[in-house]
Amino acid sequence: MIGAVLKFSMILLLLLCSTLIADAWTKLKPLKSYAPTQFNLKKGIEYLEVRQYDSDKKYKINRQKYRIRFPIYRTPLNKLNHKVTRQFRRILPNISKKTNIKKLSICATGECKMTIGNGFYINDKGRMGYMNEIRDVIGFLGTIDTPAELQFVLWLNNKENGTYYRQISQGYEVMIDYINNVANFGKCGKFRDKALISYSGEILQYKTLQYDPNYVSCIRY
Repeated sequence: MIGAVLKFSMILLLLLCSTLIADAWTKLKPLKSYAPTQFNLKKGIEYLEVRQYDSDKKYKINRQKYRIRFPIYRTPLNKLNHKVTRQFRRILPNISKKTNIKKLSICATGECKMTIGNGFYINDKGRMGYMNEIRDVIGFLGTIDTPAELQFVLWLNNKENGTYYRQISQGYEVMIDYINNVANFGKCGKFRDKALISYSGEILQYKTLQYDPNYVSCIRY
């Protein structure tokens, strides 16, 4: 009888521990703190990067001038075939109405510009190409299974860095704490948002949980 009670208690304890582990929140680092190798590219993909192009109000860009953001790789670009890398640097972006990889640039001297992004890749056969939609860039990561990839999904969707995350049956629940003090970009204040991100990198749900409008003073451009 005592043995049966002890066995039952052990089972309850294991179940409790499993629940606590499942409910545990893990702190996230800012996206720029993760190394390129802390992402899991799909098999056959050697290199992936996002290029950002400054745009005017009509989304016109200089296709030769860009900034490289968050290169992800199995093999660094400077270790790949030189002929391939030279050709890779000359690929022009595809900007269309479907292009949704956009980030607002930092406001300076009273002016705020939109930046438009494209994803570019090289595979293990030396073939290369571009993508202008978020879903296609995320598709090159396969299953979202690292903290770095969670932050990358948020960044591609124009969200702030996540603060904490935990794994759930549908994917990941992410808490996002940030401050907005520029009135041109929406409401000013201190925010806590929550995102539900699937294993395929889709944001299933996004909502604001807390909002303090008195935390900061607004700046207007």
